Amino acid sequence: MLRFTRLVEKAFVVFSLFLSTAALIPVLLESPNGSIPQDPYSPLLFMGIYMVTLLLLATRRKSFLLIAQKDFLIWVLVGIALASAIWTVAPDITLRRSLLLLGTTLFGIYLALRYSLREQLQLLSWALGLVILLSIVFAIGLPFYGLMTIQEGGVHAGAWRGIMSHKNLLGRLMVLSNMVFLFVAISDSIANSKYRWLPWIGYVFSIVLIVRSTSKTALVVFVVLMIIMPLYRTWRRNYNQLVPIAIAIILVIGSAAILFVDNLPFITSALGRDLTLTGRTELWSVMLELIQERPLLGYGFNGFWRDWDSDVTAYLWRTLQWECPYGHNGFMDLLAELGISGLAVFLLSLTTACIQGVRWLRITKNVEGLWTLMYLSFLVIYNISESTLLATNSIFWILYVSTIFSMAIESEQAQIYSYTAVMAQEKEPNFR
Repeated sequence: MLRFTRLVEKAFVVFSLFLSTAALIPVLLESPNGSIPQDPYSPLLFMGIYMVTLLLLATRRKSFLLIAQKDFLIWVLVGIALASAIWTVAPDITLRRSLLLLGTTLFGIYLALRYSLREQLQLLSWALGLVILLSIVFAIGLPFYGLMTIQEGGVHAGAWRGIMSHKNLLGRLMVLSNMVFLFVAISDSIANSKYRWLPWIGYVFSIVLIVRSTSKTALVVFVVLMIIMPLYRTWRRNYNQLVPIAIAIILVIGSAAILFVDNLPFITSALGRDLTLTGRTELWSVMLELIQERPLLGYGFNGFWRDWDSDVTAYLWRTLQWECPYGHNGFMDLLAELGISGLAVFLLSLTTACIQGVRWLRITKNVEGLWTLMYLSFLVIYNISESTLLATNSIFWILYVSTIFSMAIESEQAQIYSYTAVMAQEKEPNFR
């Protein structure tokens, strides 16, 4: 019975993670002209998920209360989002979405409480594996749904989007999937398993879908992360070895930066961009004009990007002459919604997590010790041109929360284990 209960709980987690990728439902709801109507199903499903999460946390309330104290910055950030319902330009939306953000955060903490980082990656691989499988089925067997046929005037015709609403969303998710399957594949827990080939298949198909999505951003981020990972592993060496490695990295990055700047027009042309980053600099300029009117607290959580009924959004769209759905920069969107206060708290949380990630990397020997820095790198790099930071029902915010709390829990366990081992060694009789 206990085994069945654990299996059901894992199925619940996999289903929740799959749903948090924003896969399948938007595609199935899409109208023949390519527009996506409001989704009436996902909010109900997520409300059910968060209710179950609360029940699961209630059964472990003592452990939850102890773990919840491990990182107060995330609570401050969520608290600012909840409080923004007081000053928001969209009170109905902000209140509802901030409550969902609280539920999303609680689900991330539940993952950290219930499962180790290694187990979380394994569960995540099942959810992302399902996305890969269905995306291939839709792209080949149901091309009307799985390909970018009529979206954006057919400019991306032939590009795979699978069960995501856009090819770039598929590319972004597959970069995450690629990392997850790589970590699972080289993990000690599966190295001697007869199924050790299975995560490698997920790894390869993640790359295939990155290429088939034709998302240039996803391809660049994938290459950068694969270069960064072995560099992070060198940080486990002693300080005498780190000095020449750090100098070499600085020289390589400096040389690459010079080459990039000198060949910027050619590079942007090759990537199908221009020096305004496909209009992003113009967008950010207009956003900054509005942000200056509410610099400290912003326009409220999810209150900045809405529709033509919003004076703020309408002004942006009239000025830009196109209906931009978001700011194409996670930090800019956070600044617009929660002001300097919200952005400052997040940056402090991110910086703290990076510092702790380096410490965690150096005290561990397993591959999971690399996960924190790799995931934070993925999040930062992608949010330069996309917006995936503080978001409701989002797999990216769930993983940010679960990674930070998991690192805190496992770091403490590692220190206790190390202290116990040292004390036991000191107590051993010396017969010399």
